[in-house]
Amino acid sequence: MITHGMFRTIILAAIGVGLLTLQGPTDREERTILSEKVAPFHIENEPMEEGLHVLRQTNLTKILIGFEKVAHHQNEKERTVSLSLSDATVGEILDSLCQQDPRYTYQIVKGLLIHVYPKNGMSDPAGLLSIRISRFSVEGKMPPAAIIQRIGELAPELASHMSNKRGEYYARRGPLPGSPGSNVSGNMDLQVSIHLENMSVREILNEVVLYSQRLNSQTPPDWTGNKIPPTSWTYDFVVDSAAPTGLGGTPRWQAF
Repeated sequence: MITHGMFRTIILAAIGVGLLTLQGPTDREERTILSEKVAPFHIENEPMEEGLHVLRQTNLTKILIGFEKVAHHQNEKERTVSLSLSDATVGEILDSLCQQDPRYTYQIVKGLLIHVYPKNGMSDPAGLLSIRISRFSVEGKMPPAAIIQRIGELAPELASHMSNKRGEYYARRGPLPGSPGSNVSGNMDLQVSIHLENMSVREILNEVVLYSQRLNSQTPPDWTGNKIPPTSWTYDFVVDSAAPTGLGGTPRWQAF
């Protein structure tokens, strides 16, 4: 016979187990992606962004990246890195890249995604990635890569903030022109269902990438035997005080 006290203890224990499952990745999980061996890696006099692209190409299914590029002016000369390694791990490559361009560091998100960002936080002068979104929902035919590229219109509070800033700019400068249409390529037949609450734009981008990996593992190949690989994201802010965005520059979200 289970008494009221025993029942309460069982419920509390169950809640405790549930809370444990919501915790972040263990050290062992983080080591898993960092200890992944990759094919021979070689870049010469390329920016950090290209280095991460080459790293991702060694294993599109497993190596997921979120990259916040240091904010810069248009046509500004980029710092470059050179690296050639054989039989190296993901962690060794990342450490070498960050040693050569010490503006950057990285962390592992949920044991799966490599988040590379500037140490001084100067990737996002306008603070767009930190805007919190109360509810983010995408339901229908849209590849995760397109969601990343269109985050500026799909995340309600972000879209509202950017629209207000743009409106303020043209209120000072003149008539507001029409918005250009989105130009997004990809398999638009891919069915997605993403529902997130109370997350920053940065966290949503990471979740979309992780979702794309789950989608890849659960979606059967097409008639040619191919599958759409998981995606990754880059955030690039081009500084320009005269930009018509009203943000002091132009933000770009790209999938790769």
